[in-house]
Amino acid sequence: MRLAHRFEDLLPNSTDPAKGRLRTKLVNLLNSQGEIIPAASTPLGKLWNLVNSQNSSIDECEDVIKLDAALTARIFRVANSAAYNARATDISEGLRFIGFKTLREMVFNATVLQQFSTLKVPPGWDVFWLRNIFIARLSDRIAATYFQTDGSEYLAGLIHDIGWLFLATHFTDEFALILTSDKPVIEAEKDVLPFSHANIAAAIAARSAMPLKAVDGIAYHHKQMLMTQSTLVAPNQNPLFLGIILAVCDRIADGCQLDLFGKPAPTPEELAESPEIVWLKNYGKKLELETLAAEELVKSEEIFTAFFSEPAKV
Repeated sequence: MRLAHRFEDLLPNSTDPAKGRLRTKLVNLLNSQGEIIPAASTPLGKLWNLVNSQNSSIDECEDVIKLDAALTARIFRVANSAAYNARATDISEGLRFIGFKTLREMVFNATVLQQFSTLKVPPGWDVFWLRNIFIARLSDRIAATYFQTDGSEYLAGLIHDIGWLFLATHFTDEFALILTSDKPVIEAEKDVLPFSHANIAAAIAARSAMPLKAVDGIAYHHKQMLMTQSTLVAPNQNPLFLGIILAVCDRIADGCQLDLFGKPAPTPEELAESPEIVWLKNYGKKLELETLAAEELVKSEEIFTAFFSEPAKV
């Protein structure tokens, strides 16, 4: 049995004293505010526990949802959006239309956005949360082709880039150096910091007791060495498989004009030839990535609108 990560172990150190001080600052920050799980006594905390239980029902969740007016309005709005078209007259009908899985995703969205609402979204990054909602949905959808998902795939996609907001908020000078570097972003990170944005997100996942596959997937979603892992290992047994899926979804998001760093959008042909997608083909599953992306982007846009515009009243 694999043991859970200590979040500090996911943050590389450095012999450079200046970089060592940056790590110390980050560890202190994550100790004070680096956890996703809301207080158990709050409606959102109760919902978090319910949607992460195999024994919970829609009825149990509905009773708690009604205590959170903002979440109620957002779920109702999404259910009746063009993407879902439930035509529900009340929250009860809306919940039964979208189902438990989508409800769980809505609770994850509400929790993450509330817990990290004080983090700064850099200028020009208006698509940040749309991109992450899209990647979360797409990660779950692609992973479901290979094994039964449990929500951790969605949550991993939702927070896999949260480290950028920690850097933009708490390490402004270093963040600026990364953005203005002539080097590719991943290389610039290594020059400036002892850890990466992926390390930060993985540490948050570990602090929040997320499953190991999610922590590992977040930590290694930029590591090309993952493709050396044998595809003889079943996807649900490969601790690094989710990292490949997140990397694929990152590329697809770039192709959907949701890039954060001003890179040219890859063409469909370039996406199909990317090393992660070629590697996935070894498992023998046919993935209609363009179709999946088009379907999930529409729903992601509806969810994003529900959370980032004035909620409709129920």
